[in-house]
Amino acid sequence: MNKPSRIMLRTPLPLDLLALDATAETPLYRQLYDALRDAILDGRLVAGARLPSSRRLASDLGVGRNTVLAAYEQLTAEGYLEGQIGAGTRIAAALPDRMLELGVSDATRGTPSNGAPGQAGLSQRGETIAAIKRPGVGYERGEARAFQHGLPAVDQFPAALWSRLLARHARDPRNGLFGYETGAGYAPLCEAIAAHAGAARGVVCTPDQVIVTTGAQAALDLAARMLIDPGDAVWTEEPGYLGARAALRGAGARLVPVPVDGEGLDVAAGVALEPAPRLVYVTPSHQFPLGITLSLQRRLALLDFARRADAWVVEDDYDSEYRYSGRPLASLQGLDRATRVLYMGTFSKTLFPGIKIGYLIVPDQLVDAFRSSIRITGHVPAPIVQAALAEFISEGHFGTHVRRMRTIYAARRSALLDAAERDLGAFLDLAPGDGGMQLVARLKDGMDDRQSSVIAAAAGIQVAPLSPYYLGKPRLSGLHMGFAGIPEAQIARSAKRLAAALADVTP
Repeated sequence: MNKPSRIMLRTPLPLDLLALDATAETPLYRQLYDALRDAILDGRLVAGARLPSSRRLASDLGVGRNTVLAAYEQLTAEGYLEGQIGAGTRIAAALPDRMLELGVSDATRGTPSNGAPGQAGLSQRGETIAAIKRPGVGYERGEARAFQHGLPAVDQFPAALWSRLLARHARDPRNGLFGYETGAGYAPLCEAIAAHAGAARGVVCTPDQVIVTTGAQAALDLAARMLIDPGDAVWTEEPGYLGARAALRGAGARLVPVPVDGEGLDVAAGVALEPAPRLVYVTPSHQFPLGITLSLQRRLALLDFARRADAWVVEDDYDSEYRYSGRPLASLQGLDRATRVLYMGTFSKTLFPGIKIGYLIVPDQLVDAFRSSIRITGHVPAPIVQAALAEFISEGHFGTHVRRMRTIYAARRSALLDAAERDLGAFLDLAPGDGGMQLVARLKDGMDDRQSSVIAAAAGIQVAPLSPYYLGKPRLSGLHMGFAGIPEAQIARSAKRLAAALADVTP
């Protein structure tokens, strides 16, 4: 039976009228979201009021339950609703739009006494950073939902061994690890990182060039603070990593989105857009989010351009340990003869996110400045954790773990590719990729990736839309699908659930 073109609300909500238009270009879940949000903001739905269950509202509206779930999920993620969907959902007491108007809630008003403008008295930089949001809907910390990207298989980490290493260094307060001063990194860890980066990625450095940070984001923040002045032009990949965009914007950079094609960052296009950038941020080994490897020709062109333009290059090598076909190309840093490249790595992908240790390998001329500045920024990880990690690497456990995980991830990648071909072919095309911990799915027939992400989340599936990774108009509607943290049997089951959810997406 055909749906009516106008769907009227027949549920006891304090609304004068709610109409969903099945013939409109706007998806039904978005129409419902907009209508409920407007009713909340203009007071027709008051704080604390309980909404109907998703089943009841879907029945009254004559729409699929996933449509209602998607609207509820989005409103909950944005702070308009509270509670668990399906177990009592209410209008939030403090609404996000009202908090923005007031700076903060009435009970905790923080307007500065000098009348300074801005949200809660924030600086322009603070407002810029606070306004940057993650794409898609949120997830609970530590939760391994299919198909969340960037999450390793933490259940496979040798936790007992790691605990013994931590305990070894935590027993004796006289070992020098209980104090404040570790400078730019625990010396044995700097030595271990330099040796690993040299052997695995062809990085040319001494341990003194290694700056240990509290994760990759801290490394990005430190590099941006040290190298960029407000208004400086910075090339970023288009589409590109939101964490880098946030750090660079926070430093006042003027971002120049440079398109990515089948060979990676298009250097010639970048020169045409901005011939004199202060810095270039690039993910050459496994472009985020598209998974493309920067070709050798493009690598050499970028290095030549950086030398001529006197520009810095930040090379984010976030998951190059996981490659499933062919040999990886050498790092940009290893090819750099003009010392313009800062190489960045992290242990969050190879070990576990909670370790919060990353690093920068900086050119000789920047070593003294970076080693001094990190003490001021507070980006230094706990010395005991650094000491345990140094032994984990030097005793061979790191290499053993990475090799083991590469085998596990290869099997999970194959399982996702098989499941996508079997169950998801009507909705998306999944690119196989050469490495990493996630794959890119291109949606078919004009399907909206944001709507698909929200509807999938309502069905318990975590897939990030690709469109928010674009600074300009998105050229691709697709989804980011992680596989590393998901067992093969769960991948197969979740692909079927995702297919059922995507069937409700309005093209």
